[in-house]
Amino acid sequence: MIVSAFLSPCEIDRAALQNSWVVVVDVLRATSTIATALHNGAARIQPVASVSEARERAKHLKNVRVLLGGEKDGFRIEGFDLGNSPLDYSPENVKGQSIIFKTTNGTETFLRVKSAAKILFGSFLNARAIGRFLNRHRPDYLIFANSGLKGHFSLEDSVCSGYIINQLITPELENDGATACVALAQRFSDDTKYLLFEQSTHGHYLKNNGFTADLEYCSRKDCLNVIPVFDAEKNGIVRVESN
Repeated sequence: MIVSAFLSPCEIDRAALQNSWVVVVDVLRATSTIATALHNGAARIQPVASVSEARERAKHLKNVRVLLGGEKDGFRIEGFDLGNSPLDYSPENVKGQSIIFKTTNGTETFLRVKSAAKILFGSFLNARAIGRFLNRHRPDYLIFANSGLKGHFSLEDSVCSGYIINQLITPELENDGATACVALAQRFSDDTKYLLFEQSTHGHYLKNNGFTADLEYCSRKDCLNVIPVFDAEKNGIVRVESN
């Protein structure tokens, strides 16, 4: 398994996506929210490029149970049913629902890698499940696409990618990005709560704006046994069990 990592979306080499599996990582908070929503029974999650596209798609899904979810600058978009807090996506709110989803970082990264052979969505919450799934299927080429913060590097995404890479059986690290992720995980992944609260720029922003419960939740490791996978036929992210 040849493994590479891009530390921010602007680094992604679209040519490298051909025949590759990709793991999109946006710990704060899109991929944590996606994993939680599917774990709690959401039928599918449909990432979109803009708020206007989200509203337009919702209009055309009249016979489907659909919610609008997402954020701008961390806060719920006006008129949307849910924000980007994983705590919004409880079974009571999302079971059986299709969710149209727009976020600042995570959905943008997904759209950049949409041509990949298979796309998974990883976070600390489901990292071990992602690792098991990858070890079972053993793709020849694997890319970690870190969503970062508004196009720039974010520490927590690289630590999470490295934490997953460290669970792979005999990975061959192809680029400096993958090597950096592994090194950062060795340094920071033991205490992910401290990482998010004290060392992450995005974590500081969320903490200062009242999202401390989200930071607590997103720092939990290996508590969800769910693999979010993009299904082109269903045009959305759906749940696959890791076992």
